[in-house]
Amino acid sequence: MNANWAEENLKTIRSLMEQAQVYRRAMAPLAIQVGTLGVAAAGLAHTAGWVGPSYFAGYWLGVAVVSALAALILIRRQALKSKEKFWSLPTRRVVQAMLPMLATGLGLGLFELLQESGARDSIRLTAFWLILYGGALHATGFFMRRGIKLLGWLYVVFGLVLLFISKVEFLTFFNEHTAHWLMGLGFGVFNLAYGVYLKLTLEPLETE
Repeated sequence: MNANWAEENLKTIRSLMEQAQVYRRAMAPLAIQVGTLGVAAAGLAHTAGWVGPSYFAGYWLGVAVVSALAALILIRRQALKSKEKFWSLPTRRVVQAMLPMLATGLGLGLFELLQESGARDSIRLTAFWLILYGGALHATGFFMRRGIKLLGWLYVVFGLVLLFISKVEFLTFFNEHTAHWLMGLGFGVFNLAYGVYLKLTLEPLETE
């Protein structure tokens, strides 16, 4: 039984490593799409005047759901185009790696909604979400090139810095009125930049 388990895991690891470049190629349009949605969502929130703790958590949880659905549609379309299974073993491994951090982020968002409006802190929630998202990205680094791990660390560091400086009284820029823009920067601009970087540095298919 142990020998079969080891052999199965060895095959999975080999398959994941062989598909590292494939995942990298798939990540480019995915990161661009998610980043575009993040920037657009931040702009929409400010244009509509949805500023403040009463709107923040619920609004961005809704954005997360829309982004996740859009990502699933894109991944499904890519799988059909390449004639691969949508819910393959490597895909399941990636989802399992990310799921604990993403589920924790969802739980924190829901917990924030249960708080009284005066007890909510959009900057703190943004920082925690950035850290957890960075942890989720880092967890997928085993299956891809090391760039995804570096991006994960960028989110973690950004979230930690934001968490600390939000408590510095003279830095009044970091408040409820800028929380949407910080989300747009973290989940929008960072993803967009990473997607463009992947797009520009992808190797030709003939060399893969």
